[in-house]
Amino acid sequence: MARTFKAAQFFPPGIIPLQVLRMARQGDILPHQHEFSELVIITGGQGTHATGTEEYPVLAGDVFVIRGSSAHSYRNTQDLSLINIMFDPDQLQIPAWDIRQLPGYHALFMLEPHYRARHKFSSRLRLPIDDLMCVDALASKMESELQARQPGFQYLAVAHFMAITGFLSRCYARARTPSARSLLRLGNVISYLEQNLTQKITIQQLAETAHMSESNLRRAFHETTGYAPIDYLIRLRVARAVKLLRDGNTRISEVAWQAGFEDSNYFTRQFRKITGHSPRAFSKSFHY
Repeated sequence: MARTFKAAQFFPPGIIPLQVLRMARQGDILPHQHEFSELVIITGGQGTHATGTEEYPVLAGDVFVIRGSSAHSYRNTQDLSLINIMFDPDQLQIPAWDIRQLPGYHALFMLEPHYRARHKFSSRLRLPIDDLMCVDALASKMESELQARQPGFQYLAVAHFMAITGFLSRCYARARTPSARSLLRLGNVISYLEQNLTQKITIQQLAETAHMSESNLRRAFHETTGYAPIDYLIRLRVARAVKLLRDGNTRISEVAWQAGFEDSNYFTRQFRKITGHSPRAFSKSFHY
């Protein structure tokens, strides 16, 4: 049975849920899972990364994300060295800004973990030595801040983590394996949706963006996100409306328009369907 590592074991109370764990010339690691996510960067040696049903060879330069609920282990290690960046994406609440416009961000952090078994790990990111050294240096800066805990260390640690995330997202965009390119096509669709929330969007436009047929896009997108592309767009628009309402905008018709809904009645129905509350009741819960 896989051991579960608790968040409290790694994230002290009152401190951001972000830590760096370096493992040099690591032996085999028994099956385990955790209450947080890991960004794994293989810096040296080799081994076999095993999940419950699959196993894949890993080498220096390999980068991949492990979701907390996924049990995994390392076997047949030979001088395996790695950096584990442990983080809780829900609690960390990093501002996304324009990084979500990068298809590589969606591909590496959202899509590749889902497609790993199907692609037999061929869609993972592999860094050349120069890029690997850059990421290692950024991780060292983040690690130093978290260890020294000087005033402002949390701010700077998050800044270094954001730099790593952005750098790796750009690196993934340069991937050339067929499986990685297929994830980037879906990443392009998600980026397109997020950048054009207020525009009229058709499935034909999305298929052209992905360079896929409409039927293949519908199937691949649903397999990845659990939603049809247009349903996913509606949820993105409702998420924007939630933020607008929390920020103090209480004019429902204006919120609907800024979130991309032309019909305020349709907006209200979708908002209630997804959140369980009407926009007006949701707003009152925050501002009264």
